[in-house]
Amino acid sequence: MFSGKYGLFATTITIAATLFAVFSVLLMKAVGKVSQWTFLADDSPPFMVTAGARALAIALIALSFIFIDKSNYGWFGGAAVIFAFLMIIFIARFDRIRRAHICKVPLLEDGHQKRGWLGSLKWQVVVIGSEIDMKPQAATHYQKFGAGSLCKFLSGYGRNEVNNPEAIWTKQTLARISSHMTILLIGILLCGVMALYLAASAVEVHQRVAPTGATPTQTQ
Repeated sequence: MFSGKYGLFATTITIAATLFAVFSVLLMKAVGKVSQWTFLADDSPPFMVTAGARALAIALIALSFIFIDKSNYGWFGGAAVIFAFLMIIFIARFDRIRRAHICKVPLLEDGHQKRGWLGSLKWQVVVIGSEIDMKPQAATHYQKFGAGSLCKFLSGYGRNEVNNPEAIWTKQTLARISSHMTILLIGILLCGVMALYLAASAVEVHQRVAPTGATPTQTQ
């Protein structure tokens, strides 16, 4: 029924959704949920963050499905290599930003750290800025602190609430860093999906080229 309604694009949408799901699971195991990097946008459901990447992946896969053939499959194989190379660059960039702008802080309740169902301690990942982006008052206290670890400074700064990045950096600064990390995650996801699909499509067409070329000879 689904295939009859959407025709050839049903296959494209199914492939895109499957690749996206598989690669999302792999990415989640490596760096965690996308939503943990976009927590500053509290009013946006997590699926809204990747909606654009999903739509673009379906569009690119649809175009590849329509235009790939035995005369140009090599170009699609080259495009798969380019997407894979871009993914490596995005991963390296994301990891560098993650190391510089992410702190792991305890989730507190009534002055005590929360625990999960099995008794494990619960933590929260928060985005922080850099020394040069601090609010003036926070920068002054940071110099008195000894200009050490930003995560340690975060855990002890704030009159009413510790581990609050907005007490040290403006929300605009934190949102800019968080958005940058989100875009890199989406880029990793999109490039990974396209690299897998284009490589698989190029291999499939290549395997069909030889028997197709041999058919006329056998017929004669």
